[in-house]
Amino acid sequence: MFRAIEICTDLTERKKAVIRDVLTSYRKTAKKVASYQWKLFFQTGAFNRKANIKHLQSDLSERYKYTVQYHAVVPVLESFISNVQNRFKEIVLNSSLPEKRKRVLLYLNSRREWLWIRSEKALWINGNTKHEYEITPEERLLAKKIFKHILKRWKKPNFKKVSLLLDSKCGLLESPKKAKHFDYWIRLSTKEKGKPIYLPVKLHEYFHSKDGELSGLIQISEDGRIRLVKEVAVKILELSGELALDFGMECLFATDRGDLLGREFYSKVKEYAQKIDKLGRNLQRQKIKPLQSKRYQRLNHRLSEYVKSEVRRILNRVVALYRPARLVVEDLRYFVKRVINGFPKAVKRVLIRFGLGEIKRNLQELQEEYGIEVLYVNPAYSSQACSNCGYLDKENRKSRNEFECKCCGRKLHADVNASRNLLDRVRWGMRLYGVKEALAIQVEKFLENLSSERYKCLWGKARGLLAGMPATVSEPETWNKCPC
Repeated sequence: MFRAIEICTDLTERKKAVIRDVLTSYRKTAKKVASYQWKLFFQTGAFNRKANIKHLQSDLSERYKYTVQYHAVVPVLESFISNVQNRFKEIVLNSSLPEKRKRVLLYLNSRREWLWIRSEKALWINGNTKHEYEITPEERLLAKKIFKHILKRWKKPNFKKVSLLLDSKCGLLESPKKAKHFDYWIRLSTKEKGKPIYLPVKLHEYFHSKDGELSGLIQISEDGRIRLVKEVAVKILELSGELALDFGMECLFATDRGDLLGREFYSKVKEYAQKIDKLGRNLQRQKIKPLQSKRYQRLNHRLSEYVKSEVRRILNRVVALYRPARLVVEDLRYFVKRVINGFPKAVKRVLIRFGLGEIKRNLQELQEEYGIEVLYVNPAYSSQACSNCGYLDKENRKSRNEFECKCCGRKLHADVNASRNLLDRVRWGMRLYGVKEALAIQVEKFLENLSSERYKCLWGKARGLLAGMPATVSEPETWNKCPC
């Protein structure tokens, strides 16, 4: 497991200019390499880190070109294709296709056989039982259409903002012989042969606190920030149980145990965002570009660092308190639609620019660092359904914080109620269901609850409420399941 940790450095303007010049050529080369890798992918079905790219023209040396391909381009494209696989899986599972066709499509997706014919039969293993299915031309065509549909909807990585990611061939980390104020020097190769520049590096306490060995990889951004990559060992913790996290309107996270974490997060973000907006308007009146203002850049940097540190702090606290084996979180795509739209524009921009990406990165780090499984759930109607009896009504949620079920009368914090619903949905096996399917199953669960002895006392009250429930499950035989 690798971690890129920012370190202290002191660069002159001349060295920053050289870095920007190298980075410009690095990005142009990355685009050409990416175009060639896509050509390979559509021909062979795979990317190749060690492909021959001597024919590609670039201002950089051959060492740089192969470094770009090996460390920057191919890993990003592989990650993109993995996301395509996940989206393909969601589309198939949420569809109304026959079970056999779903299994064949999932098999083709797992082997990335969207465009190529390699398998004649699909092998499906369920426990100790094995099934083989013939792959028909119609199923291959359907897999191809779904794959092309996803590529059409999603933008491919363009590498316009990629940072320098170098190994010892182009950026060598050396111990200083005479300098006492720095821990290392980075010998960075430039576009001019035999004329490298040396970048001073000073390590801090946080860098030393992360156990692990230096991997030799160096990351340099456009503004001259340098990160050293460490190979960090996986931490072994005794993990058990499940924990659900809901993104709240008043706090950043609410757990199914009743904790409200990050209560000051949104107010602090709003304060920063308002300052930045006010300064931006003043600069606009003075006909000054915001990026030319050091104060504007400084405020944005403080805001992004606050969001990063607060998200990291809260998730680390969750792990320290509960040590869950599984974390259940609402899908971030639905979070944008459901929660962010309720905030002012300034806060909304901040959450989209910094917050969502940071949350996703930190959840990924928890998976890698501790082995915690992270499950994403469609949160549709989770804030309107009662986590006790399952009754679904938008009138249940009285305000941002208050939830009171109109059927069973349960009162609790609205975000805590939503997090408990997320946990229930994982247990019901409806994690990847679409909005309509989630609504239908939620209503079905409520009707099942009414048929149990525990909720027998609610039959009379539920009789008058059933007519007000969503009409997605309107078939008479379904409604007649209610014993009232």
